[in-house]
Amino acid sequence: MPRPAHETHTHERSTGRSAGMPNAPVPIHAMLVGAPKAGTTSLYRYAAQHPDLISHPQRELSYFFSDDEYQRGYNACVTKYYPDIPDNRPSQAVLLAKHVFTMYSADAVARLKSHDPGAHVFALLRDPVSRAYSSYWYARRRGWEPAKTFEQAIKWEADQIGDDQLGHRDRVHLFVGIYTPHIMRLLDTFGNDRVHVFLTDDLTTDAAGLCRTIFEAAGVDPSFTPDLTTAHNPASAARSEPAARALAGVLKSKNPIKRAVRRLIPHTLARRARHALLGLNEKPFTPPPMNADTRRRLNDYFAPHNQQLAELIDRDLGAWGRL
Repeated sequence: MPRPAHETHTHERSTGRSAGMPNAPVPIHAMLVGAPKAGTTSLYRYAAQHPDLISHPQRELSYFFSDDEYQRGYNACVTKYYPDIPDNRPSQAVLLAKHVFTMYSADAVARLKSHDPGAHVFALLRDPVSRAYSSYWYARRRGWEPAKTFEQAIKWEADQIGDDQLGHRDRVHLFVGIYTPHIMRLLDTFGNDRVHVFLTDDLTTDAAGLCRTIFEAAGVDPSFTPDLTTAHNPASAARSEPAARALAGVLKSKNPIKRAVRRLIPHTLARRARHALLGLNEKPFTPPPMNADTRRRLNDYFAPHNQQLAELIDRDLGAWGRL
């Protein structure tokens, strides 16, 4: 794949600079690449507490995934996502990033590999049926999903999306839970020693252990213990779904209003305003139980995919698919 001329395959982590980019920080060396609605925000925020990991305040770093951002180059990425470096960077610091759709994009995976061939990637996977249901309610909350029932949403996905899953990623609920081909891509690209697959159950039972794995892979002190008492991005619902849909339209990356605001307001301030607006329209919410027949049907649908994944990662996934 062609890459921008300002990027290079060779990086020098020890100096804190990238070869060919004398004023740039070290490359992103550790990245959470999926899956959405599996607990990635909590895991990322826990790991980001490490004093030798530099993280981005945004929920997602879309540099590798977005064609537009990638063409602007790595310096623009650093300015947007890591505004406090390199001047305030500890000499041993490592850049940590998260983007939950990265592993679903062949281009994004290839770009990350080209950016830092030695990068470590982390995938957090959840029972795909529960993940899909959570994804549906999250899309409702953000104004992306007009379907009034989960059943309507997954029927629309099956009937309308076809092969353009990433183009409709705000409304894709089932495709995202077929993990095996995407984990295989990561393994083929980075190798077994640099791909780390976790389960959401692992996060529930041993979040500290997952953080230690990230710290060890990143080459920072694994004895650091983060605060694990806060659950990040908890379930909530829109106070007004029409307002959520209106906000979603305004906040789309190609919306001219958003582009005009970007030119006038610093990115950090714009991000804070965006989250404040979204927060004003949210309220605590517990989704109702999934329809039992729907769950049985989806359990059957995902069963062969789960079996393939279990064999690939050598994990017992027997708890997935239980009613």
